[in-house]
Amino acid sequence: MATSRPSITYAIDLVDVSKAFKRKTIRGGYSTVKSSLVQLFRPRQPKRATYTQVLRDVTLRIPSGSSVGVIGRNGSGKSTLLKLITGIYRPDCGTVQVRGRVAALIELGAGFHPDFTGRENVYLAAAMYGLSKREIAERFDAIVEFAELAEVIDDPVRTYSSGMFMRLGFSLAIHTDPDVLLIDEVLAVGDAAFVAKCKDEVAKLRKAGKTLLLVTHDLEAVERWCDEVLWIHGGDVRERGEPRRVIDAYREFLERGEEQQLLTQERESQDAEPTGGIETATPCGTESQRWGSREVEITSVRLIDRGAEERRVFHPDDALDIEIAYAVREPVQDIVFGIGIQREDGLIVHGSNTDIEREPVPALGRSGVVRYTISRLGLLDGTYHLDAAVHRADGYPYDYHKNALTFAVRSAHPQVGVIVPPHRWEFIVAEADAA
Repeated sequence: MATSRPSITYAIDLVDVSKAFKRKTIRGGYSTVKSSLVQLFRPRQPKRATYTQVLRDVTLRIPSGSSVGVIGRNGSGKSTLLKLITGIYRPDCGTVQVRGRVAALIELGAGFHPDFTGRENVYLAAAMYGLSKREIAERFDAIVEFAELAEVIDDPVRTYSSGMFMRLGFSLAIHTDPDVLLIDEVLAVGDAAFVAKCKDEVAKLRKAGKTLLLVTHDLEAVERWCDEVLWIHGGDVRERGEPRRVIDAYREFLERGEEQQLLTQERESQDAEPTGGIETATPCGTESQRWGSREVEITSVRLIDRGAEERRVFHPDDALDIEIAYAVREPVQDIVFGIGIQREDGLIVHGSNTDIEREPVPALGRSGVVRYTISRLGLLDGTYHLDAAVHRADGYPYDYHKNALTFAVRSAHPQVGVIVPPHRWEFIVAEADAA
C-alpha cells in the first residue's frame, strides 16, 4: 500500500503573480494665455495608457521555517514583490497567500505617524500587528530597551533620525512574535553596533524556525542566513536555488555589465580623441592626461587576463598582463618603460619601471610591445586607474599617459585596506586543551 506524502505548508505562497504600473509623464514647457485658450477649444485626442511591467509570472512558494533571499539590481521588482506579500499592492493576476503573523520592515518609518510620539506609534503599530493592549504593555519596555530610545520615546517621531526610525521599527517587529519576517534593506541604515545586534536577532529568529524573506544587496548576509536565493531581473525570475550558486551567477552578471560599461566609456573616449590618439579609456569623472616629446610614442595600452582576453574587471587572485604598444619615431638610446596603479581616491598602490628594477631594455625596432606581467593582482574591491609611460632615466618624458585605463577589482570578501597579501590561517591548540 503506497504511503501518501505529507503536505507542505507554505508560509508565503505566490503563484504566477504579475504586476504592472501605469506610467504618467508630466509634460512641462512654456505656455501663454493665448496658447492655453487655443488648447482649451481644440478637440482632445484620446490618450493611450502605457504600463511598466514590474513582475511577470513570478512563483515563490516558501515552506514554513525557511529563509529565502531575494537579490537583483535596483528596479528589478524586489520591493514590489514584498509589497505584494504584505498586501500593500494587489497583483494584476496570480495568487498571493501568507500564513501566520507577518512583521515587515520594508520602508523606514512605514506605519508611523510623524506627529505621534514613539510611545503612541508603538501602541498603534503593535495593534496593527494584532497584539492586544495588554500584550503591548507587557512588551513595551523590552521594545524601547532594544531600540535604545528610552530618552526620546515620548518625543514626536518626526524628530527621529533615519537610524532611530530603523531601531524602533526593527525592535517592534521582532517583539511581535512574527511567524514571517520580511526585511528590505533597512538594516543598511544605522550604526554598526546596532546593525550587528539586529543581525544576531535575525539569526535567533531563523534558529527558532521562523520564516525569513530578505531583500538586500548584502550578498554575504544572504549567503549566511538563507537556505535559498531568488534572483529577479527585469521583473522575471532569472535564477533560483542554492545560495552560493545563484550569488556567483549574479556576481558574474554584474561584473560583465560593469566591464561592458567601462569598455563603452573607452570607445566613446577614443571616438572623441583626435586622430592618432592613444587607444585608452578616459575614466568617467577622471581626466586622462598626456605629455611628452614623442621620440618614442605609446600607441596603445591593454589589460589582458590569463585567457589572453582584454578585461576591465578583475578579482584579487587574478593574474593579468599590462601590454604597452610603442612606436619609435626617432632613434634614442636612453629608454625606460614604467607603469603606475592608483586607487580612485588618488592613493598610489603600485608603481615601477625598468630602471628601478634594473631591467635592461633591448634595442627597439620601429614598433613593438612591452608586457608587464602580474602573477596575482592582490588588490581589494575598488576602482583603479593605470598610468603608462616611456621616458629617460632622468625622468625626461617621451610619452606619459596618466589615467590611461580604468579597471575595477571585485571581491566576494569585505576585507578592508588596499591589498590582499598571500596568507593563511593556522590554529595551534595546546596538548592539554586538546585532550
